[in-house]
This record gives sequence, C-alpha cells and structure tokens, in this order.
Amino acid sequence: MGVAERRAEIIRILCRKRRVTIASLAKELNVSTRTILRDIVVLSITEPIYTQCGRYGGGVYIIDGYHMNRMFMTDEELTLLHKLLSFGKGKKQCDLKDNEIKLLEKIISQYTRKNEREIVSEKERKRII
Repeated sequence: MGVAERRAEIIRILCRKRRVTIASLAKELNVSTRTILRDIVVLSITEPIYTQCGRYGGGVYIIDGYHMNRMFMTDEELTLLHKLLSFGKGKKQCDLKDNEIKLLEKIISQYTRKNEREIVSEKERKRII
C-alpha cells in the first residue's frame, strides 16, 4: 500500500468509526505509529480531522457531519437498515419505533440527491394545497 492509498484508507476508517487511536490505525494498516502521526499531520491540512490527547477519549477524530461522498453510515443507521432487510426477507410486518422512523427519515434525506428531495417536497406541497 502506497502513501496516498494509506492516507485515503485513514480517511475512510475515520468516516466509518468517527474516532480511532493512533495505535489501532498503525496496527490495522501495518505501519508504525510514527508513520501514522506523519500521515495525520499531512491529512489535517486538507481534511477536517483533529487529534485529542488523553488516555480516555484521546485519538484521531473527524468532524461531526463530515462524510466522504456519503459512502459510510453510522452503526445505528446500518443496524436499522439490517433490521428492515430482515423483515423484507421474512416477508413479515415491520414495526418501527419512533426513534427508528426519525432515523430512517434522516437517512433518506441525507442520501437523496438534492434535486430529488426538492421534487418530493414540491409534490408534498401540491398535495397539501
């Protein structure tokens, strides 16, 4: 794995996990912690990442709300989608809790192109009128 590939993988890992330690990145990417530190310094110039010191809660973070091309979902979002998939495969009725419905609405709005969202909201407005 080259330098550019490794740095792109660091960003992908951060988008997926939101916070990782230097040691875990080094172990996962099979490089030294010093190499990861150098990569973090370079990446912090162009990417919205930052580090925080400390034994508990220390590590490398990516700013909340940032997602690289919206490729990654949170664990909560993935859990909900897996739940829906299992209901679909079993052809059973799906009962969602209020917080799951709100999360599903959030997923739909975040992962829908703006043009499609505007069209849907325009159709809803026309239906109300």
